[in-house]
Parts: sequence; structure tokens; C-alpha cells
Amino acid sequence: MRYVFRFTAMQDIVDFALATLRERSPVGTGDDPHPGLYRDSHLVFLNGQVVQNVRAFKRGDQINISNPVPYARKLEVGNGRMQAPLHVYEDTALIVASRFGNRAAVKFTFMPVRFGGISAYAVFSKQLKQGRRTMSEKSRQDWLVRQPTIEIKAR
Repeated sequence: MRYVFRFTAMQDIVDFALATLRERSPVGTGDDPHPGLYRDSHLVFLNGQVVQNVRAFKRGDQINISNPVPYARKLEVGNGRMQAPLHVYEDTALIVASRFGNRAAVKFTFMPVRFGGISAYAVFSKQLKQGRRTMSEKSRQDWLVRQPTIEIKAR
């Protein structure tokens, strides 16, 4: 007899993580030209590919949730002038881990997102990380596309 276990619970974890991210996401003010853009732009990746759901998840696969808007990293780490709540992804990862830690390893990290607004931002941005004035162009662009991410792996 052979048993096949489907990781349907992974979709529950992703759904909870997305709901928590959306709930914790800043929406913008009256003068914001794109209110809700950050809240509505969280994406789910299965093994590096954007997916609508993780029903195809198999043991050993990796799920990431990230956001391709160029200011996602600023919302995460701040810049000294931010009035929006910071650490949206980091705090959400802790909430998800505390709820589902017995079924999945959940952690906060950064991952490269090389499409959408973040890709254009990396090409044209003059921003450099403090103390990294001698960074090569490729290294600078790699650093600029790293976005806050929640990483989820089955236990």
C-alpha cells in the first residue's frame, strides 16, 4: 500500500501570510497617486516562479512571498523619514511562524525580484548602500533588486 500526502496545508499558510501582509500594509494618504498599490502587490513564488496558488507544492519546494514595488524595502527598513509602519514582512514572518511553526519553517529574508517597477528602479537609481561606494554596477543592481521576503518551507 502506498500513501501520497499532499501538502494542502501549505496553501493555508500562504493564505494566512498574505492576509496578514495585506492587513499590516500601509495604504497611502489622500495625495498618494497609487493608494493601496503596495498592499495589493504581494506576490507568491513557488521555486522562484510567480504562482496564483501553491497547490503544486511538493516536499522540498520553497515558497516565497515578496513585493515588486520599488519602495517595499524602504517600508521594511525605513530611511529616517518614514511615517508608515516599518517591518511589515519581518513582523508578518514572526506571526506566521508562531502560528504554523510546527508545520513549516518560516523566516524573513531578502530575495532578488527582477521584474516590474523594481527592475527599472535598479537600472536608474543612484542609491548606494552606506559604506559601499566602490560597488560594481552589477553588484549595485543586484543589491537594489533585493526585496523583503517571507520564505516558507515544509518541515
